[in-house]
Amino acid sequence: SKEELLKNFRQRQAIHNLSGKREITVVNIQKFKDDTDVLRSNDYDINTQRIYFLDEVHRSYNPTGSFLANLFNSDRNAILIGLTGTPLIGKDRTSKATFGDYIHKYYYNASIADGYTLKLIREDIETSYKIQLKEALREVEILKGDADKRIIYAHARFAEPMLDYIVTDFVKSRVRFGDHSIGAMVVCDSADQARKLFEIFINKYNPSQKVIEEVLPYSMAAEP
Repeated sequence: SKEELLKNFRQRQAIHNLSGKREITVVNIQKFKDDTDVLRSNDYDINTQRIYFLDEVHRSYNPTGSFLANLFNSDRNAILIGLTGTPLIGKDRTSKATFGDYIHKYYYNASIADGYTLKLIREDIETSYKIQLKEALREVEILKGDADKRIIYAHARFAEPMLDYIVTDFVKSRVRFGDHSIGAMVVCDSADQARKLFEIFINKYNPSQKVIEEVLPYSMAAEP
């Protein structure tokens, strides 16, 4: 909780557990939403050096927002290290401008060579499904007109045939490679599409799970 975090900050010790083992505090940056002076000058202990590791610093750490500024102010003597796989390098905003120069770089190809990351292989989809998806996309574009692509790609008439292809290809891959332990992850165009695919998947392939609202097959989906 926020109160526990403040108590932790103001205790002049680095270890708070009874076993004496080294520890790390994991906290959501939103805990710093309101406090601009979490650690006051009389709370500071010269024997304590705080090190902040901030994850995914390319996404949610707005330099003009309050969360990051309050985190900086919580302990001006702390060391801050930002972690990201895709640092911002644009003209308007860069990760280095906020967090300083790089101290280490680890590239995608090196991660593959070390066995930590799987190599991505692009494969064309089957012609029959490609035609089906194009037709579904055309139907949705006719229904939605000049709607945002995010809305079109999240529509049930497009999402369901795409999901059918993904599931079919996944099942075939398990058979082809003779390995039924193979898992899968679907990277979606948007959060809306992810929610729609999840709803369709549960209703169509795993109906024993409960969902908030029923999703009709795309061929039966009615327009609002």
